[in-house]
Amino acid sequence: MNNLREQLHQIVDSLPIQSLEHAKAALEYCANPEKHRMNIEEAKWRLLEKSQRDLREHSERTGQGFISAIGSGGGRTGADGNHHSSMIAFEDGKDATVHFYVYRGTPFEVIETIEVSDDGQRLIRRERITAADGTEQTLSAVLPVSRGDR
Repeated sequence: MNNLREQLHQIVDSLPIQSLEHAKAALEYCANPEKHRMNIEEAKWRLLEKSQRDLREHSERTGQGFISAIGSGGGRTGADGNHHSSMIAFEDGKDATVHFYVYRGTPFEVIETIEVSDDGQRLIRRERITAADGTEQTLSAVLPVSRGDR
């Protein structure tokens, strides 16, 4: 184990200066992942900042498109201007994924959660879709849990 610590120290010592902040953040997360879990609102804020930048760059590069007030953690903007980005977060103690879309100029968000029912027999997937005007709809799918014995 001590050898592993020495190897990690050597790796950190060899990092270029511009990589040190990323390495520090990754190591802090590994030391205490619960402390660094992002909630839905934090994920939305980070997605907002990145999507605005991505959409602006797309608009500048192509000379077309728009700048929108939505965001991106990992995402892409297609040649047609459609955009999708997503980021993992946590909501009410459950894993969640926040998705932002711009489809044909219309922005909307989807918050997706997946959980196992209390009795362990069903997988429940929910998607809460919110339009730019605040209209919201929730879609659910319930499937039997696969035990991998098929």
